[in-house]
Amino acid sequence: MSTPRYFGLLRLAFDQAIDALLAEIGPRHPDLRPAHLLLFRYGGIDGSHTAELAAHAGMTKQSMHELVRHLERHGYLVRETDPQDTRARRVRLTPAGRKLERQLTQGIAAVLDDWERRLGTERFDQLWATLQELTGDTGPLPDRAALS
Repeated sequence: MSTPRYFGLLRLAFDQAIDALLAEIGPRHPDLRPAHLLLFRYGGIDGSHTAELAAHAGMTKQSMHELVRHLERHGYLVRETDPQDTRARRVRLTPAGRKLERQLTQGIAAVLDDWERRLGTERFDQLWATLQELTGDTGPLPDRAALS
C-alpha cells in the first residue's frame, strides 16, 4: 500500500462532499464551480476582506480575486470600501448571495445527514471527534438542526 493513498482518501471524501453539494444546489446556480464553494467553507463571508478569504481557502490573493470577481459579476456579492481603511474593500453578500449561502448551508446539512445515515450515529460522531483531535480545532460544531 502506498502512503499517499491515505491523503488521497481524505481528499476523495472532501471531493465527494463538494460534488454532492453541487448536485444539490447546482441546478439553481449553474454558474458555480467547486472553487467558488471554497469561499464559504469557514462560515459567513459577509464583511471579509479578500485577503482573509484567500488565507482561509489556502489560495493566493490573485486567485481569490478571480473567484470574487466571478461571484460579483453573477450578482452574489459586491465589494465595498472598508470604512476603517479606505484602501481596502470588504465583500458584501447581495440578497442573491444570502440566498446562496442559505442553500449551501442546507446542502451541507443534507450531505452530513447522508454520511450519518451511512455510518450510523456513533461512527459519525467519532469521525468528527477524531478530525477535531487531529486538527486541534476543538470548538463546538454547528448545531446541525439549525443548518436545515
